[in-house]
Amino acid sequence: MFFLLTLSSAVGLAFGNILESVGLRSANSVKSLAKNKFWLGGLFLSIVATLLYYVAMDKYNISLVQPFMALNPALTAILGWKILGEKISRKIVIAIALIFCGILIDGTLAGEVSGGLYFEKTLWIYAGATLATLAVTCLVFRKAEIVDSLCAGTGFGLSAVFYKSISLDGLFPPPIDLRIFVFTILYMAAFFCSQAGLRRGRALFVIPLSAAIGLVVPVLGGLVIFGEPFPPQKIIVMVLVLVGSVLFVRD
Repeated sequence: MFFLLTLSSAVGLAFGNILESVGLRSANSVKSLAKNKFWLGGLFLSIVATLLYYVAMDKYNISLVQPFMALNPALTAILGWKILGEKISRKIVIAIALIFCGILIDGTLAGEVSGGLYFEKTLWIYAGATLATLAVTCLVFRKAEIVDSLCAGTGFGLSAVFYKSISLDGLFPPPIDLRIFVFTILYMAAFFCSQAGLRRGRALFVIPLSAAIGLVVPVLGGLVIFGEPFPPQKIIVMVLVLVGSVLFVRD
């Protein structure tokens, strides 16, 4: 079940990225975008893939699920090569190989003990520190392409952390919960930043950079907030997947 959920999510997101990118670049206005079959198809696939991703997070440790999302840029590059005729450099091939190696190692940890040490105060401290770091980083790197990627990755990563904290309360969390509101705001902000990045920047820059940030934020959150196991193998996974994701970023 673990591999079915994570791999299906990664494949769905990759196909969704390709279709959304094509739709965004061919649409001339918001009105035309709403009727664009490529963008609508990509959005549908992304929504389904995201739902599968959240189901996986509900069942397994966030630090175990998140590395599989790095398949997103790897599969996007492969699909871009096959479908759109984009070139794949030697650096991209190495990046894909590193990510797949990391995923293979990560898969061997699928049966690890679930984390359960959760303190809500730590969640808010971690979120505040992460957003403060994002603000400072965006002031340093002011290029729109970089800012869009950083905001998208941080937003998706933090929203995953908040979702995990909510899921620990069971199927029906409290109806009035500030975490649900923050999760919604973070996810919506990240979505709009990713769409802006795909429209204004290069897909093979925005997707891998946001994926790299979106990997680090939840994995560290799983360690700091939820007390998830962090054996040496997971450190190797983090290094391989993170390096692979960064190698995708084109100069």
